[in-house]
This record gives sequence, structure tokens and C-alpha cells, in this order.
Amino acid sequence: MERWRRYVPALLAGLLILALAGNVAAGVAADPRHDFTEEGGQPAVGGTGYAIVELVDPPAASYTGGIGKLKATKPAPGKKLDANSRDVQAYVQYLRDRHEQIKAAMRSAAPKARVVREFFLTGNALVVELNGHNPGQLAGIRGVKRVSESWLYRPAMNVSAGLTGAGALWTKLGDGQMDQGRARAGEGIKVGVIDSGIDRTHPFFRCKDYDGDGDVDEQDIPSKVYASGVAGDPSQVLVSDHGTHVAGTIAGCVTTLQQGPVRDTLSGIAPAARLYDYNVFPGFGAGWVAYGGSAFSHDIAAALEDAVRDGMDVVNMSLGGGVQGPHDYLAEAVNAAVDAGVVVVVAAGNSGPGDMTVESPGSAARAITVGATTNAHYIGIPVSAGGRDFGAATGDFSPFGRVTSPYALARDGSARPEEACYPLVNGAEVRGKIALVKRGSCTFTTKVRNAEAAGATGVLIINNVAGDPVAPGSDGTAPAPTIPAAMVSMADGQFLIDLLAADPQATVTIDGTVETEIRTGSGDILAGFSSRGPTPYTYLIKPDVTAPGVNIYSSVFDGQWAMFQGTSMATPHVAGAAALLLQLHPGWSPADVKSALVNTAARVVKDPVKAMYDPGVLARGGGRIDLTRHATPLTLDPVSVSFGYFNGNAPVRGRQDITLHNVSSSTQTCTVTVVRDAADPAVTVSAEQVTLAAGATATLTVSMEGGRSDRLPSGDYDGELVLDCGGKVMRAPWWLRVNREAKP
Repeated sequence: MERWRRYVPALLAGLLILALAGNVAAGVAADPRHDFTEEGGQPAVGGTGYAIVELVDPPAASYTGGIGKLKATKPAPGKKLDANSRDVQAYVQYLRDRHEQIKAAMRSAAPKARVVREFFLTGNALVVELNGHNPGQLAGIRGVKRVSESWLYRPAMNVSAGLTGAGALWTKLGDGQMDQGRARAGEGIKVGVIDSGIDRTHPFFRCKDYDGDGDVDEQDIPSKVYASGVAGDPSQVLVSDHGTHVAGTIAGCVTTLQQGPVRDTLSGIAPAARLYDYNVFPGFGAGWVAYGGSAFSHDIAAALEDAVRDGMDVVNMSLGGGVQGPHDYLAEAVNAAVDAGVVVVVAAGNSGPGDMTVESPGSAARAITVGATTNAHYIGIPVSAGGRDFGAATGDFSPFGRVTSPYALARDGSARPEEACYPLVNGAEVRGKIALVKRGSCTFTTKVRNAEAAGATGVLIINNVAGDPVAPGSDGTAPAPTIPAAMVSMADGQFLIDLLAADPQATVTIDGTVETEIRTGSGDILAGFSSRGPTPYTYLIKPDVTAPGVNIYSSVFDGQWAMFQGTSMATPHVAGAAALLLQLHPGWSPADVKSALVNTAARVVKDPVKAMYDPGVLARGGGRIDLTRHATPLTLDPVSVSFGYFNGNAPVRGRQDITLHNVSSSTQTCTVTVVRDAADPAVTVSAEQVTLAAGATATLTVSMEGGRSDRLPSGDYDGELVLDCGGKVMRAPWWLRVNREAKP
């Protein structure tokens, strides 16, 4: 029996627990679309008590030689780090010896400090429980490069799989038969899920019973748990909804649902991929919540190091937090994991739509960082008014029955009166009616509670961005509202407002007894919550790409199903896509996979407010992934060109090299064109045509010259490089920012 869970708020990637940069937090708070129920983080009181002590030598994943007779351990492109190889073991022993020297010095400098974890593969560092010592006491030890605090992070498909173009690869894998290819999609690829655990007993994972014993157990989906300094036994409550939902999107088995609101055959993007469970949020949302459902960055880094050691091909990280300076440890660990030959896919975060809201470790240069776009369906109920039929998305508030009722537009007396974030001032109009309220500024629970206090019999929330409505989720605070609530689209909400203005006696009919999947075709609109670039401190173009992350239907804990939304939900679409590409092209490097996804992405993403407009490179990166275009002859590294930030009267110029790799089996001749506006700084390339033999690489230099920043208007300048190889087109965004008012 399939069970459908009615609640849907899963805006979890990038739930910062400590501190966002001040300007980022202010930008988020000021935006009326940032109204989600649980994601804005608060600064913690005091420190976490843990420090990450980085040493001067590179980790094994990044070591290129030069220390005595120790051979390089960084793998060649297309190869993975073998943690058990003789060369890696020798270099790790060298690092261990250095660690022992640091520990000896620590006993003098900080006698109460205790080493609780050590990294050698994706980082060269010790994790230290400070026990009252100041991190500065460790920074002066010879051989220490940097000391930083360990921060706290939180966890940030039927129709959505179609939007990604996965069917094209399924068909290719099945030699023209999509169903056959779908069943074996991802075969032989290991995908690590660093999240809140996977419910192995869920029917969506029944095909993972590799040993045929009738149970999907530890031998089928191996799991590890990470929970530093937690009292009690986190293994007693291992898994929860978030990780189970993410894993289902990546590699859920081909499953036909015959009950509940969605009755269809669905699967993850790579149903045959091998899943590995790295649980850094044990018990998240399931009654046992360590540090408010958070994980230390060093626990996440430990999971990533284990994933490299265990030979993962792809790692999914639907999580995030604030960027901790230009040398963020977790971001650097992600970069090292990519050096080790692992494709690492990370959520951009849910702190949009403000500028520079991309979170760590999505800020890592080598990660594939994913923003969220709308899907093309939702779970809802029929609504009609004024001769128009439409739908309303249902969440976890009380359900509507079958009702025809007058309605009124709520007003609370504030600057945004229709958002109902404060007690209503038009109770006489609302009493006994369904209240219309607009999304924005406060939680859905606050809106419904205020409407109920004014005597409303139900609430229809009007979405404040284009596209489909989303399920309104409760924030769990008491007293919980008792009246029903659902959400209508911005267009349908405006229709109700206009109808009411023309006829104050207008009524609306809602049939809450018929909950079903409503397919709309309203995909590819950027989610308002999706974090935007550039990255803080480093000014990189992020996110790299987008994928469906709104109204995503997948598995949740205890055999149930639910629709969630967030960049957490977009990320596993890309991780699954990466698994398919590696299955088709086993010799590809992480850079090849990233380019094949980013530089062939579809430029179809629309702005959430002005739906006819492109939201820009800092919002959508290369675009929405499109696996129908996967057969790229060339890959690019890096996938985009960020010239950075220029202020005052600084010279506006820069250059960046891009490595072109011919991944096809034949010689390729490609033209290179720069797309820019006439008023933009001059952007040129070192060659307007390149010819590469099969397997060969070449360097393309991209140069920018714009004079002095005090002579250019302040603002962002962007365009793209277009490489056309006989009709196969790759596009690489370029970008820079000028602030002529700021001092250098």
C-alpha cells in the first residue's frame, strides 16, 4: 500500500546555524519572497568548541610530488584516488608523522585540547576539541597553515525526470528501448549520499536487494553515521525524510504507484546506481535532533573523506551553511575530493533571491553547484470561481472539505497588508469567509493563524512568484491553526482579486475531497528561494546549473511519499545525471562530467517575477540540465569565466585559460564566438577556431579589457563564449562586476 504524506516543506539546503555574512542576511530578510518556514539561520551563542587545524602540506588527493622521494598521489584525469595504493599509503604515512609532531607541540601550547579526528585524503588537518582553549593558541605552532572553527550545517519524480531529459540517456542505454535502459541506468556507478540517512526498507529501494535475501540491508546500501560530541546513541534513530527523499530522486527503483494522489510509474534518474549512505544528520526531523538538526563541518568533511576512501564515483551533498572566508575548509575539502576523481554535486542553498547568497560547500570552485527551478506538476485540489477552473496546492494544514463560500482579501494594517503577517484589521470583512492572503514576509502558519483569529473559515494563499503554487507548510509552532489552507498560483490569485473587485458577493468553490496530481507544464521558472551568485569572497559564477527543485515527489521515511521543494531536491537530479554520464563514458573526469552538464544546459530558465525574462547567469548558471544534449564532442575546464570584482579606479582587465578536451572519437574543428553587448568591456579569445584530435587537449585564453572602473558604469557585465563543433554547441558564461563608487 502506498502512503502519501500531506506535508511538503523541505526547504532545507543551506540552513545556516551560525552566521551568514551581514550583507547577505540583510538582503534575504528584506525580500518579501523569503518567507519559508524553517530555513533562515540564527547566530549561535558562543563557539562550537571544535577547531580544524590545517597543516601546510597538501592532502593526498591534491599532492603532485616534490617532497623527497614521495611520488605524486593526485590521480590523472579520468582516474580515481586509490587510498590503498602503495604511493598513497606512503604519502599518508608522511602526513601522519607530521600530525604526531603537531600533537606533541599542542600538548605544550594547549594541554587541554584533544584531537578527535584526522584527515589525510581530502584535507591535511586535525579536528581539535578545544576544551576552553583559544584557537589562536594552535595557530602559532610550526607547520600549521590555518586554524578555523568547525561550523554547523543543516540539510538544505516522475515529471521532474522528464524535464532533465533523462529519457534520452535511458533510451541510449537500452539500445533504443527506454524502459530497458531505465531499469539499468546507473549500473556500476557508486553514489554516496551525505545527508540524513536512507530508509532502506522503503519500496522505492526494493531493487537494491543485490544479495537476493529478501531484505535491503547493510550489505546492499552500506551506511555510516557521524555525530561528534552527541550524548546518547544516534544509531537508535538513524534515518529521516530528507536523505530518503534525496536518495529516491537519485536512484529510486522503477515503481508503479496505484494509490494516492500520484498514480504513475516513476523512478530516480539512475535507478540501477549503487547507493551508499553517509548520515551526518542522524535523526533529523525524527525526534532525535543533534544540535538542532545540524552537523559540524568536520563531520561532513569526515563523510566526504570516507566517500573518497570507499571509491564513490559521485557524491550528493544537499546541505549547506555560511561561507567561512576565502579558505572555507569544507569547500576546499570538496575541491580535493574532485581532485581525487569524484564528481561532487552540491546544493546552492535556499537563501535567495538576494545577491551573493550561494552557500558552502556549494561555493567550492570544482563542485557542480545546483540551483532550483520549478517542476511541471503539483499535488492539489480543484477550485473554481467566476466560470474559471483551476487548482490549489495542499500542504500540511487542515484539509478543505467540499465548500462554496464567499471570500475576502485580508488586510493587516502594515506596509504589506495583504500578507497577513500581523493581526487583521478587517475582521468584519473576513469573518465567516475564506480569506485570501498573499505569500511573503512571514511563515504560512502566521498567516493562517491571523486569519483564523479574525474569524476566517479557511485560507487561500496567493503565490508571489510565477508558475505553479507550492504546498504551504506549517512551521510547527503552537498554537497550530485549525482552519484549512491551500495555495493558488499568482495568476489565479489575481483572478480571484479582480473577480472580487467586480463583484463583492463573489464566491469560490473548493473540493478538498479530491486530492490529485495536477500537471501544468509550468516548469523551468527559477525558484524564488534558490541562492544566487557570485560566491562570497571569491566572486565565482554560481550556481553552475539548475534542475527541478519545486514540488518534487519522492520517497520519505517509513514507506511514505511526499513532495518536497528546495535546492536539496534539485541537487540529486544532477547527481543522478552525473551517474548516467559516467556509465556511458567511464573514462571521463569530474571536469568532463561537469562540462557536459553545464555547457550543454538549456537556456530556458525564466525569472520568478518577470517570467518572460532570463534571470541571469548568477541565478541560473549555464541553465537547466538537458541530457538530450549530452553527446558533446568537447568539454571545458573551467565551465565559466569569472573576471571578478573591480572597484574605484582599478584597471578593469583580466584573463583566464580554459582547457578544451576532445572527448569524442574523431578530430573536431570548432569555431569560438564571444557574445557581448556593445557597451560591455571588450572580451576576446586567443583563437576563433580550434582543431583537436580525438582525446587531445588545447588551451583557450579568454581576455577582458575595460579600461578603468571609474569610467565604466557600476553594474554586472556578462555574456558567453559559444563553441560550435559542426552543429554541436557548448556555451560558457562569462561575468564581471564593477563598482565605481567603492574604494579599492
